[in-house]
Amino acid sequence: MKFKLPKLPKVEFARRVMLWLLGVLTISVSAQIAFYFGLLQSLYYADVTKLSIGIFAIFIWQSLTCGISLYSVTSYGSDRSIERKLERGWFYSDIILSIGMIGTVIGFIMMLTGFSDINFENTDEIQNLIAKLGFGMSTALSTTLVGLIASVLLKVQFFLLETQIEDEINDFLP
Repeated sequence: MKFKLPKLPKVEFARRVMLWLLGVLTISVSAQIAFYFGLLQSLYYADVTKLSIGIFAIFIWQSLTCGISLYSVTSYGSDRSIERKLERGWFYSDIILSIGMIGTVIGFIMMLTGFSDINFENTDEIQNLIAKLGFGMSTALSTTLVGLIASVLLKVQFFLLETQIEDEINDFLP
């Protein structure tokens, strides 16, 4: 007589939820370290458009949605509403990336507007142009950086959710 142990879904539950919580904790600690060293403040002041705030808000909102959905899937199983949240999560991760690219374009436009009526004989105008170029470039690069990082971190979270949903579906298949 062979004795077969049943599958333990709670172990898988604990692993995936703990992995998500570890990721959120790592992001939180990294953000606090960046704040302590002034990196977040410099990103905030470099972004004239303040699109980074919108990116951050969408990131927090979708991270919480992903965590709640992951907990729900592991506890109660998958349903159509969870799969729709997954689709929306992938959509919002692309939106975050697109908003970052919009900030890049706005920053480049800010850089190029200084060339319209510049007198190259006047050194004060050239110094103002260089300052404007640096300001536009900082906006372009800061929004790109925030958009890329937030998009990648959100995609990792929704990948965890997607694998949990696939595992739930495969458990019900013969």
